[in-house]
This record gives sequence, structure tokens and C-alpha cells, in this order.
Amino acid sequence: MAKQFFFILALMMMCKGTAQYCTDTLEVSKKYKTILIFPENISESIIGNDFGFIADLPKAAGSKFHGRILKLYYDELAPEKENLTNHTVITESGNVYDFILKLKEKPKKFTWYIKPEKAITNINGNSKSISLDVADSGSETKIKRIEIPEEQLTISTKDSATNSIDRATKELYEKDPMEYYRLRCNYIQFDKAKISRYFSRLDNVFLWLKGVYYNEDELYFQYRIENKEGLDLDINFIKHQLATNYKNSSSNQKMPLEPVFVYKRPKTVSGKSENHFVIVFKKFALDEKKEVVVELDEESGNRNLSLKIGHEIINNPIHF
Repeated sequence: MAKQFFFILALMMMCKGTAQYCTDTLEVSKKYKTILIFPENISESIIGNDFGFIADLPKAAGSKFHGRILKLYYDELAPEKENLTNHTVITESGNVYDFILKLKEKPKKFTWYIKPEKAITNINGNSKSISLDVADSGSETKIKRIEIPEEQLTISTKDSATNSIDRATKELYEKDPMEYYRLRCNYIQFDKAKISRYFSRLDNVFLWLKGVYYNEDELYFQYRIENKEGLDLDINFIKHQLATNYKNSSSNQKMPLEPVFVYKRPKTVSGKSENHFVIVFKKFALDEKKEVVVELDEESGNRNLSLKIGHEIINNPIHF
């Protein structure tokens, strides 16, 4: 964490000396959303340290502008009061934008309109430069080209999910299990579903179980919430309980199942969008008379979901 802080500090100092390479520092909050509006659709969003910082990516459906809008905020349940990281966004044309994210109680600015000239480069082909349109007083347009060293193109992507699994070592598990869980969750968060059509549904709101994984001494439950309705889904809680699977038994008591780690569980799932998250539990097994009941409760609403996970799923996890 200390190394990353000094790297970000050095990057910020570099930005002061070469303003054409960097944009302003973006303040991100737990209680507010910082909105970025780009000149074209977004293809990729990479946060250097995504432990706390969260980006809501454009969804498959929405308004005609939805593909250009990125929402940034900080995990409301995270204990940090200070945090700093880098953020890279790549748009459809290949333009690359670099930002600094900083945790603040209340951002000074909530909405940012990102101009094309803020791009540090374009990654199409072998080009290491970008063309910025600068209109002069005449009818012609002059082109200004900014050359970017190749090493600057990859410095902000080294903490992406593609290499998070390499850093999740046995030594890290013993030294810092929370960071180990985070890296493992980051690795599988957006994996394709390993379980076929295992979900709970109410109208056009779905809670999908995508997979159950096993590693070291923990079980990882991978979920997706899909909200196909226009109204945002505000979540009061998502809880897990152990229960017997007798439908009408008077002894069907539910016992709370407490996670050891929660990764990006949402507070709100916007209309026409979806959210992926992972919840980690200490290893357990079920007999054929028991099941796990997952309950999602909507705040100020009745779109509540209940998903039952049987012993055949729990007892046969995917090893990774």
C-alpha cells in the first residue's frame, strides 16, 4: 500500500510538470457519486486499487447516452478515511484517459465532462501518439500531436484482474488473508457463470448464482443481480442463512451464516443494469436435509428475492 501511495504521489508530481498528460484529480465519496461523461462510448475502465473504489460501468441498455457515462464512488462499508489510486479509461476509438482518484467526504465537483484533448494517447495500431483538433481563426483545422513514452501506457494497468491471481500467493494468505480474498474475488468477479440458470426472480429483477468456488479453507459465492426494470433497486440487506429443506416443518429454523469477506456487494442496482459481487465464507458442507437460503431485501420496496442453494452445489465447488 505504501509503495502504491508513493507511486501515485510521483505520478501527481509528474502531472504538474506535464499537464498535457494528465487530467485533474477526481474526488470520490461514500455518500455521493462522481459522474464522468465522455465524448464517446466507454470500452474499458481500470482502477489501480479497486479495494474500496468502485466504478459503475455503462450497461447494455439505457438512454442513448448511457455508454458514455461512468459513475464513481467509494464502498460505504469500507473503513478507510483516506485513500488514493489511479484510474484509466479507454474509449471505443482507442483514446486513453488517466485520472487520479482521491477519497473525500464530499467532492468539490460531482460531474466531469471529459474532452477528447484530455486523452494521453490512442492505442489503436502501434501509435504512441494522439491527434488533438485545435481550431484556429481560419476555416482549416490544425493538428497537434503529443508523443507519449510507451512505458506510460502500461503503468496504470499492472494492478488489473489479469495479474491479481499471480499475487494471491500462499504467503499472502498467511500474512494478509483479507487482501488475499480481495485478489481472488477480483479474479473471478466477472467470470462467466459456471452454474446453469440458477436464480431467483421477481418480475424483471433477478438474483443469479454464477458459481461456488473453493480455495484454501474458504468458499466463494459468485453472484449477479440483474435489474431489467426502469426503477433503481435500493438494497436494504443481502443475508445468508442455513435452513432445513422441509417445506412445512415446524422445526425449519434458520441460522445466520456470517461471511468472512464481502466484495463489492451493491447498495443500489440502477434500472436497466446489473451488478456482480462475491461473498466469502469459511468452508462448510451440507447434508441432504440442509440448504443455504439467500435473502435480498429491498429498501422502501417489495421487490424481495429468496434463493435456495442445495447441498449438491455447496458440496461440489469449483477448485481454483
